[in-house]
Amino acid sequence: MNDRQDNKNNQITHRKRNMQQRALQSSISDISNKQQIVSTQVLPNRRSEIEQFLKLFGYNSEKTILQVHLIGFFRKKNLNQREIEQKSKSVKRYGGTSFIVVGRTYDPAIMENVIRPKRKDPLESSPGYIGYLWKDKNFQNKSPHELIPLDFTPVHLPYPNDWKKMFATKGFLIAMHVPTSFVKDKNKITRALYRIAKNRFDVRKEWNFLNDIKNLGYNIHTY
Repeated sequence: MNDRQDNKNNQITHRKRNMQQRALQSSISDISNKQQIVSTQVLPNRRSEIEQFLKLFGYNSEKTILQVHLIGFFRKKNLNQREIEQKSKSVKRYGGTSFIVVGRTYDPAIMENVIRPKRKDPLESSPGYIGYLWKDKNFQNKSPHELIPLDFTPVHLPYPNDWKKMFATKGFLIAMHVPTSFVKDKNKITRALYRIAKNRFDVRKEWNFLNDIKNLGYNIHTY
């Protein structure tokens, strides 16, 4: 009797496992199809455009770490006194940084590429913090801009509604640290992007606004 029940339980477990595997394969296939749609709507050099945009904020493909957060949960954390003091010491030691959002994506495939922190840092304890992209830790030795999905949209520019409906996810913010000395320039770039967004710029087209920003005097920064 027990053997019969065990056999039945094993069959149920096996059936559930097969269903989960089929669902996973279906999900992967579905995401791949959506990514293909996006890739046909953007220019072939989109990855280069993403890299050039990130360089406006001091991005270095070999060294920069990009963080990934769920939209709606960015920086939602409360620091206790010890953590505040720890942050203050860090600012004094390293000269201080400003944490900024540089863009967003709704493609869930980005979660496959993020590195999960081994130790939970209280300064990065936001409930929406997923992980980070860093060439040094990527098993394919790929830079962050090579891992960001092609639907990546620069901060303040409108994300296509049809893409948002297609992916149907909460969405992910891409953020990075920049020196506090760069905050003034960052604000200038932000205002420039606001002006570009008012013209209802379509991110699927060529990112000619990169030249516009550079022509305004906001050149590529390196740190």
